[in-house]
Amino acid sequence: MDHYIGIDLGTSALKALFVREDGKICAKASVPYDCSHPHEFWSEQEPSLWFSACKEAIKELVRVTGESHVKAIGIAGQMHGLVMLDENDKVLRPAILWNDGRSQEETDYLNNNIGKAKLTELTGNIAFAGFTAPKILWVKKH
Repeated sequence: MDHYIGIDLGTSALKALFVREDGKICAKASVPYDCSHPHEFWSEQEPSLWFSACKEAIKELVRVTGESHVKAIGIAGQMHGLVMLDENDKVLRPAILWNDGRSQEETDYLNNNIGKAKLTELTGNIAFAGFTAPKILWVKKH
């Protein structure tokens, strides 16, 4: 019987399931990690925490099930997080998460100067402080 791993990269923990092809859940794992709030409205995480948590969760699933053959892995992650990498794919700073509100000024600029109608035409959305584009503008400014 084929087996699958489902992974959910959440804001407070990485959750994982080991599932048979018939949908029976054989094992679950959850590995919590911290979220940093160095200033009001800021929400950041070190991306290395996510990778470490993923390795730990998968080891736990395999330990519980005794299974090592997996047909596929599905991953769902946080929306609108900004992970900045250098030219060698090294992380430059903590990730700015979806629930970070530091870029309100940049959000207002996008909505008022570019315009909500144009943003919606181009992207399907207006700008929100939790979205990635305002965060990129904030990083560029600071």
